[in-house]
Amino acid sequence: MLNTTRKIIMTSLTLILFGGILPPSIANADTTSSATTATGDKQTAVTVSGMGLPYSTIEYADGHVDTFYKYPKIDNTISINELKDNTYTDNLRSQYPNDSYIDDIIENGADYIDSLSTTLNLNQSRAAYILSQAGLTSMTPEEYANAIGIGAALTAWTLSVGTKVANNEMSQAEAKTSYETVLAPLLKQVPGYANIANSYQSMVDSDESQFKTALSISVNGVASRAYLSNHLTTELSALDPAASRAKTTALFLKPMSNFYHKQADGTYLLDGSMLDETPIALSEAHPVKTPDPIPAASQPVTVHYVDDQGNTLKADKVLTGKLGDSYQTTPLDINGYAVTKTTGEESGTFGSTAKSVTYTYSAVLSNGGAAATIAPKGTVVYATKKIGLYKNATFTKKARKQWYAKQKRINRPMFVVTGYAKSQNGVKRYRVKDVNHRSKTDGLTGYITANAKYTQRVYYAAKHQKVTVINPQGVNDYGKKNLTNKKTHYKRGQVLKVKKIVNHNLTTRFVLSNGTYVTANKRLVKALN
Repeated sequence: MLNTTRKIIMTSLTLILFGGILPPSIANADTTSSATTATGDKQTAVTVSGMGLPYSTIEYADGHVDTFYKYPKIDNTISINELKDNTYTDNLRSQYPNDSYIDDIIENGADYIDSLSTTLNLNQSRAAYILSQAGLTSMTPEEYANAIGIGAALTAWTLSVGTKVANNEMSQAEAKTSYETVLAPLLKQVPGYANIANSYQSMVDSDESQFKTALSISVNGVASRAYLSNHLTTELSALDPAASRAKTTALFLKPMSNFYHKQADGTYLLDGSMLDETPIALSEAHPVKTPDPIPAASQPVTVHYVDDQGNTLKADKVLTGKLGDSYQTTPLDINGYAVTKTTGEESGTFGSTAKSVTYTYSAVLSNGGAAATIAPKGTVVYATKKIGLYKNATFTKKARKQWYAKQKRINRPMFVVTGYAKSQNGVKRYRVKDVNHRSKTDGLTGYITANAKYTQRVYYAAKHQKVTVINPQGVNDYGKKNLTNKKTHYKRGQVLKVKKIVNHNLTTRFVLSNGTYVTANKRLVKALN
């Protein structure tokens, strides 16, 4: 479509879409001549640095204009420098894969733009320019522009009547009357439209099923070529053939200065309507368009990090994105704290109303003591001395369900904290579930003491310079914090150098000097300092 011999593709809807008023050999003729007119016309030297991409327009009675681009995913203009940039053209092609027009622009567009740098009469009408480039002298520019205008009337009529019939707003009989009184007289003015006139007459004369099928095919084809496929049907139904004809005729009688846009640097940009086989402009006769609602603005998602007293532990994080885009929040690793509660949607999409996500943390201590902090819900504690499991928070012999004897560190009984309670005297208790999987007590639920002299967190919460492996089976280090991507196995008694400690959900990990992760479970490793 684009080449250095400037193949004439700047024709019209009627020339290509409907068989046209020019023979194909003329409409697609190659020429190497400059865009000049008769001697005496003022010539302007133009340097073209880019071109617009094809588009169509609908103009409303109130003067408002909607523009519909053939390729809405990409910029509406392309410079010669961009077409020489492989990164740019690769992205261009990825947006519209397997599109021959895009491929042609990428392969030949730079040469084509370069060939447009010439001398031409910017006062010459578009119709006159096209006819001179095609070497056609049998038509005047006014006759040519009128023929193009009738083609636009045909487009407007097809879209309007087709939409009304599809919405049961017009019968076949009414469509036939409209065709014979509005469109047929126009088509008869141009000999090249004889086949179109006969085809449309046959369509409105056919049985109802064939009529609707043929009309639907015509509507889809025209809307697609005019880039109006997604336009509101209520607006398409109001398109006016006469207004569309007048608008398009006037467009083709405008001087070429309307299609060569001078840029700040003195170069010119070729208008996108000059690059397509179907440049059209459709006018809407009635002001049926209602203002588009103002798109809802995307609102942020604010993430809060607070302790269980509501105090801020880390500065809020504000996430932003386009309306409908996805977001995902995650808790931060805060040394000495573990997440105990999450409020709000951790993942979702940005909406028109603001959202917030709050991560609530509780302080954790690595060692016990009278002032030790209560273990967060969902974390694991173990018994350092003999304790009992009770049916309720007030401990009595009758309420006791199970005794747990004092054990060596590696065998201490473990419990998941599922909640909290207080005895009749106000003493804090853990509501727990037994997670000693090799024991007959596994799965038992009840209440145990929260006194740090008897129960402690299973996982360290403070950094230690060195730890030794105490698990008889040893431990592994891993490449990831969730203890996946196994690296090395360490035997019981080996000493590991620790760089820092990090949180992972409601547990912790030691980060070794080599950057790998190892468990911070006190039943498996023991701090040496």
